Amino acid sequence: MTTDAPTTDLTRPGAVVLTTATDVEAVVGHARNTYAAAVVADTAGWEDGDRRRLEDLGFRGGDPRGTAVRTLDLTIADDGTPTRLLDNPALASLNGEHARFAERRGDIARYLPDVSVWTGIPERPTAADWDDVRALLGPGAVFGVGASAVLPEGWHAVEGSGGVQLTGEDIEGAPDPEAVELTPDDVPEILELIARTKPGPFLPRTIELGRYVGVRREGRLIAMAGERLHPPGWTEISAVCTDADFRGQGLGRRLVLDVAHGIRARGETPLMHAAAGNTGAIGLYQHLGFRLRERGAPRFVQVP
Repeated sequence: MTTDAPTTDLTRPGAVVLTTATDVEAVVGHARNTYAAAVVADTAGWEDGDRRRLEDLGFRGGDPRGTAVRTLDLTIADDGTPTRLLDNPALASLNGEHARFAERRGDIARYLPDVSVWTGIPERPTAADWDDVRALLGPGAVFGVGASAVLPEGWHAVEGSGGVQLTGEDIEGAPDPEAVELTPDDVPEILELIARTKPGPFLPRTIELGRYVGVRREGRLIAMAGERLHPPGWTEISAVCTDADFRGQGLGRRLVLDVAHGIRARGETPLMHAAAGNTGAIGLYQHLGFRLRERGAPRFVQVP
């Protein structure tokens, strides 16, 4: 077998494609660790034994690009549901739909500093990965790690910074007649609303990550919600906030459902994150039909 490096399959965001009979086990292991959505193998010209080896690893045919194509789906979680990528949504996003926003060092990826604060690291970081985190983020930076990551000596979790993850498999959403599309021209006003309501970080280019909508009263932006992380097949609803003078009118609920409707319209599933102590927001999302997920909420760690 050759050891040709795989390349990204641009026709399937978040996938790795093999065009030669490379060291398949090593490629699959690396793809799992870095939260690729799938490994796609074009077996045209491969030896029969190599094709059988793929099938033994769980690769399946039936790809619309031809009978020679075999795919190993890496989105399946331990419980059999298609949620594995949610264990590390930032890395799955940056290795897929949001690759154009990534700044990288080795297998570490973070969003450009004016886009988002999220960083993605492999499921089982090596010593080299931790060195790359330090070099890419710098001392004092705070980032999320998954449940499987073992912190090296001298690295510690940030106390009181835990979160929860909610998935919306049963959410259909509904368009809201008062919602207006927000654009980069609206960013100054968005940042003012974020500063007043403090739903979480929103940076000058965060609006480029997806669709954002808001509600205006007398021309003033008073509520908003939009799309942030984008693991293959999923989209996070984020930046849900309402000006204090207009709370209690259900605007946050309506905008979450509007954004969810747009996500569903393109065949994806909404998800959300919330601070563990934000019981009001968690209760609202559960009332809408979102379900708490046991895995996926990161621990936060500070670079020493």
